[in-house]
Formats: sequence, structure tokens, C-alpha cells
Amino acid sequence: MIQDNTPIFKVSQVAKHLNISADRLRTYDEEKLVMPLRENNVRLYSNNDISWLENLRMVISKDKLSVLGFKEILKISYIISDREFEKFVNKQKDDSIWKIILLMKKNPNYEKLRNFYN
Repeated sequence: MIQDNTPIFKVSQVAKHLNISADRLRTYDEEKLVMPLRENNVRLYSNNDISWLENLRMVISKDKLSVLGFKEILKISYIISDREFEKFVNKQKDDSIWKIILLMKKNPNYEKLRNFYN
């Protein structure tokens, strides 16, 4: 059985699954929105990476958010304590992007990217 954090998927496979171009996926990596494993200069993604990217795409497309806008939201979520963040999110509408961010906080990529946003 494959663990959720085992990087086994190549760019082309992930791009096809997410219905985006491989270039867009590489841009997300270059912009430090996801950090896939690199093995012999090949990006390899885990199930957790794919889940992270699915939520990222949802947040970006939901409010037509730019990459920079998403980064700012991440910065805010890192500054606020988990307890305060949850209180804030619970006051939002069910379709709020903040609810997706709360879900993303449970993904290992959230902590992996923290150093780039603090």
C-alpha cells in the first residue's frame, strides 16, 4: 500500500489529474506553492501533494485569486494561532475560501511551506 506522503507521480500524471498544464504545475513549484521531491531532476509528487494542489486550485479559482493573493492568505494563516484561526473560519460562510485553507492546514505541505511564508 502506498503511503500518502510517498512521492511517485510525475509532472505529466499530476497535470493530467488536475486538468492543468505541466507548465502551470512547474510554476506552482517555482513559486513555492508546493515542494515536490526532486530525484535526478525529476519532480515527484505524493498523494498529499496532489490533495494540496487540488485545494490550492479550488482557492485560486473560487475567488479568482492570484498566486500572490494565495501567498498572502497563507501568511495570514501562519500568523494567527490555530485556535483563533478556527474561530475566525467558523464564522465564515460554508463556501468561504477560509474553510478550504483550514482543511489545507491539516496537509503536511502546510508545515513544509511555513519557512517560505514567515
